[in-house]
Amino acid sequence: MKQIALLCAVVAVAITSALAAEPAKPDKVLKLWEGKPPGNFTAPGPETLTEPKPTDKLPIQRLTNVTEPRLEFYLPQKKNGNAVIIVPGGGFGVLASQHEGSELATWFRDRGFVAAVLEHRCPTNKLPKQWEFPAMDTQRAVSLLRSKAADFGVKPDRIGLFGFSAGGQVALIATTNDDALLYPAADEVDKVSCRPDFLMLCYAWHILADNSLTELKPEIHISAKTPPTFIAQANDDKGSLAEGSTLAFLALRKAGVSAELHIYSTGGHGFGLRPNDTQAPGDWPGRLELWLKARGLLGEK
Repeated sequence: MKQIALLCAVVAVAITSALAAEPAKPDKVLKLWEGKPPGNFTAPGPETLTEPKPTDKLPIQRLTNVTEPRLEFYLPQKKNGNAVIIVPGGGFGVLASQHEGSELATWFRDRGFVAAVLEHRCPTNKLPKQWEFPAMDTQRAVSLLRSKAADFGVKPDRIGLFGFSAGGQVALIATTNDDALLYPAADEVDKVSCRPDFLMLCYAWHILADNSLTELKPEIHISAKTPPTFIAQANDDKGSLAEGSTLAFLALRKAGVSAELHIYSTGGHGFGLRPNDTQAPGDWPGRLELWLKARGLLGEK
């Protein structure tokens, strides 16, 4: 019993230290558009970053009122030729861009990926199509990074997209609507494909059609052209129902797309890479790493 108590104490200290650590800073920031982004979007106030409170059950930073969408890059010392764009969650009202952004970016960076966190326009939770402006920004982000692949030392056919929660909904919609941009083409960047080469979703939020457990949102168009996809979530997630991830997997399978699905018995919503009460989903990054290895996306370029 003493050994267990000691182990719990060590783990608690480690978690506290990790949460208190200084957040990683991006190495480079790239605006998606030089001028005004397409569409009529306004924020209710200036861009605001709110730090977590000690009393928060889930201590996360919250970014909102983003009117200039951008990519924040975390660059590895030794590149492997791959890149990933991470779309944070936050229910379209805020962006959890540390908890579901930079923390995963450093995970990818440490494995040789050029990793970028997308700070898309926000908040959009009061709009009829909450996903629309974020999905526009996501398509532009993929095209922009692909157009600058040589500058970042990555291969243009090895660019992935990762979405947490609301970012998972956005990533799936943006990816499965790549035949026609969701916005009028602005410049040469928009002539470059916006379809990622591999897709990763973690507890994708509200991807089911309204009032349905048997159909995906009508904006999601999975086809044979959808890239290989990794999906993870918890069965007891009340915000991102397991039926959504399951239906997405089955649609991918029916379309002949290589896909992998992990549904953990417990874990709730929003666990990210951090420890949680159940620890049940704690190995999902390991499953992701194996999936990346199986696809030849880890190691030397």
